[in-house]
Amino acid sequence: MVRSMGQRIIAVLAAAGLVVGCSKKDAPPPEPTSSAVAHSAGQAHAHAAPHGGQVESTPRGHLELVTTRDGSYRVYLLDEAMTPRPVTGATGSVKVAKGGYPNVVLTPSDDHLAGQGPEHSDDHLAMVVTVVRDGKPEVARFAAHLEANGHGGGLVGTLRLAPCPTSPPEGLSAEACAKQGGVYSLVKEAGATVLVLAAPGQDAKTLLSARVGQRVHVKGTEAGGRVVAEAVALEHDHTPFHGGVVAMSGDTHLEVLSLRSGEVRVWVTDAFRQPLPLAGRKGRVEVGDVSAPLVPEPTGAFLTGTLPAADAEREVTVRLPLPEDPEYFIGFLLTPVDAPKSSTKSPEEKGDAVQEVTITVQGGYQPSEVTLKQGVPVRLRFVRKDSGGCGDELLIPDFGIQRPLPGLSETVVAFTPDKVGTFPFTCGMQMMKGMLVVR
Repeated sequence: MVRSMGQRIIAVLAAAGLVVGCSKKDAPPPEPTSSAVAHSAGQAHAHAAPHGGQVESTPRGHLELVTTRDGSYRVYLLDEAMTPRPVTGATGSVKVAKGGYPNVVLTPSDDHLAGQGPEHSDDHLAMVVTVVRDGKPEVARFAAHLEANGHGGGLVGTLRLAPCPTSPPEGLSAEACAKQGGVYSLVKEAGATVLVLAAPGQDAKTLLSARVGQRVHVKGTEAGGRVVAEAVALEHDHTPFHGGVVAMSGDTHLEVLSLRSGEVRVWVTDAFRQPLPLAGRKGRVEVGDVSAPLVPEPTGAFLTGTLPAADAEREVTVRLPLPEDPEYFIGFLLTPVDAPKSSTKSPEEKGDAVQEVTITVQGGYQPSEVTLKQGVPVRLRFVRKDSGGCGDELLIPDFGIQRPLPGLSETVVAFTPDKVGTFPFTCGMQMMKGMLVVR
């Protein structure tokens, strides 16, 4: 939680732009980056961190940063297959976006680079890691999380799914177990396991199935070896849901999108990436000497402000009072994009020409349940935001579909649902699951 000007939280994501410091005096200048781009560098996608840290892409592969509140740093050099690269002869440094914090020098230590700096009092900090080996620099920017027990006060652990036993656990009927596809549990630290049930009004399959096998935060009430879940999110989920850049202050997440028209949109969500009320929220958005009010758009989905139109990357500052920081402001280097295409017409109003749904693939399917109309052609747009793993293949057996889903790209699957019912779609290993509901 940010409490003073010198401790502004700065979030950095290289996927769509760089978040720069809230104070130009406090934040370190961005390092120059290579113009060469690897297959995944500069694009948002998920990584499994081999050493429990955070992984970002570089033109030469990946860098993994492991850092703690005591100011220790470990940096691992990884290739595109996440295999460790040698660190012999490498040098490096860590710049922390915090006023007065010294640059940390990294030196080889066994299979990684290591360094030590002062202890941290902040939970969230931006860090720029630079590594030079064979005369070639690699730069990666990390939004580091240093809190001891996770944000938002939820339970933290790995979500699991097991087949329904002959006698389901107390609190879960055989019918409910069959409907949700099995028994969900959360494996916490030290191996303790709790049963996960859906809160009233929540569908367990929709809430939990896409997160099986992932480390998550569960918001809910725990008692008697079970937790009644109200919301589930990936641990520190900074996935841009609207194509923008994500930053955070305390437990509040902001996603900022810049359009070529000059409009800037800001979505405000909680620790579990659930939308927060925007009624009455006001702020400002700035570029250079130009400032514009930031207010809720008519439907209340996001805040909007209009700056001069632009095509080139530019620094945009968002000023938005937040409960944990009434003077919060943050800067972004944003590349303007075209406005997202949308339509308010229903399939019936469009003459049922085609049903089109976009499904994001990143450790699961979002949305994981899609409702379709029988007999109407459908185009499912699967957008892969990760690479590797079982998400490389899509199976919809009831409609005879088996398709590769290349990483970091979009694949369109077209067919006509000719029968009514509930039909699963999965990855090739059936670890990631979704459902088509045809009516």
